[in-house]
Amino acid sequence: MGMNVGGKKGGLMADINVTPLVDVVLVLLIIFMVITHLLGSGIDVPLPRAASAEEVRDGGQHLVVSLKKSDAKAVLAPGSTGTLPRIPPEIYVDTTRSTMDTLITDINKAYREKPERSVLVKGDQQLNWREVRTVMDVIHDGGVNQMFLATEKEKGD
Repeated sequence: MGMNVGGKKGGLMADINVTPLVDVVLVLLIIFMVITHLLGSGIDVPLPRAASAEEVRDGGQHLVVSLKKSDAKAVLAPGSTGTLPRIPPEIYVDTTRSTMDTLITDINKAYREKPERSVLVKGDQQLNWREVRTVMDVIHDGGVNQMFLATEKEKGD
């Protein structure tokens, strides 16, 4: 790296070397592109679509309760007839696995860390409304009066 001081005439050059500036900007752009994907809270679940959804980026300002369809398969006992038993969804508070029995305790623990956060419920689109509503009722009975429900906006034609 050198400096041009104007050659034989002795004056300073007014040219700015933009190569280091471009290098820094490109590195910052790549860093922001990678980090932006990681800023969402909770676990990743496929959300139901809604026509009237408002797009809001979650950058960690919400306490996320995620409901994910369980990967477990229901089976009937040999010789029994009837319908398959319903397997409850997997519940996560932020990224920590929870259960219906420990949900309020886990939410209160997360609130103690950051009490200014609001609750955002992310329900898997493969779940039926009753399963999501049951979890929302447990959260409400635990003292949370306001919740947000995450959806994806339907793509317009």
